[in-house]
Amino acid sequence: MRPRRLVYLFPLLLFSSLALAEPGPVDDRPAAGNGQEYASVEERRLLVALKEERTSLEQERQDLAAQKKALKSLQEEVDRKLSQLKQQRLQLEELLADKDARELKRIKDLSKMYEKMAAEKAARVFTSLDQGLAVSILEKMKTKAAARVLNNMDRERAAALTTAFSNLETP
Repeated sequence: MRPRRLVYLFPLLLFSSLALAEPGPVDDRPAAGNGQEYASVEERRLLVALKEERTSLEQERQDLAAQKKALKSLQEEVDRKLSQLKQQRLQLEELLADKDARELKRIKDLSKMYEKMAAEKAARVFTSLDQGLAVSILEKMKTKAAARVLNNMDRERAAALTTAFSNLETP
């Protein structure tokens, strides 16, 4: 009979030893955010609101990071385009300076040709020239040659060229 008694006593001893052991404080509440029971409705409401706020803030942080990245790429693109525009502006300025230099040389050459022409023939040509071009050519001519050409021109045209020349209305 003895072995049977131990079988019955073992569960009893085990249960009593567990009952005698002093356990630490037991928190039956689950950890927040697990979707389980909460101590109060207010605690659940606050924790849900905090979780939503945290999610919202994280989304805003991600949006701001994406916007910052987009702005940085846009700024790099703008800087690159500004650099290209500066290069193109410099090229245009060089081309304009070259064009102006060539135009000035041509006007000087034309003024030398008109100086060597007979005054009557030069006057006839000057009457059909654009006023700006005629003034530019007269400006580069020697004074005596320009005077002979103006002397052989129609009075009205000579007056108009003289007025434009005195006002320096060159193109």
